[in-house]
Amino acid sequence: MTEITRRRKLPWAGFAILAIIVLVLGGFSLFVGYNKALAPLEVLREHSAWTYHLPVALGRMIGWVEIAAAAVLILGLAVKPLRTWGALAAIWITFNHAVAAVVHVMFEEWHTLTQSGLVLVLCAVMIWLYRRLARSV
Repeated sequence: MTEITRRRKLPWAGFAILAIIVLVLGGFSLFVGYNKALAPLEVLREHSAWTYHLPVALGRMIGWVEIAAAAVLILGLAVKPLRTWGALAAIWITFNHAVAAVVHVMFEEWHTLTQSGLVLVLCAVMIWLYRRLARSV
């Protein structure tokens, strides 16, 4: 071995699981990011978007950043130079969902917690697998 540390490639099954999670969470983030960025405030309130509770400009900016992060997350699967950025996007999307869960609790929007819990578990798995993928480049 010529390397000090041996880089382990992500096995194909791990990549398949990562791809499924990324496509689901990335697609979800594209959809909700689009709504946060462009939907009327009444629609955001109706669908319990956590950014409804923020100043409008900040909520819109979060939507655009979520769209960008989701795009990088998805592209990172296919474009090797973007894998490190994809791993960072996975971390940002996870942070975004964690903040969303906290805001939902603060405003007693209990009906969102099941979704938040499921998304955060998927995000944790996504980060772990994406970091392994990024390190194997």
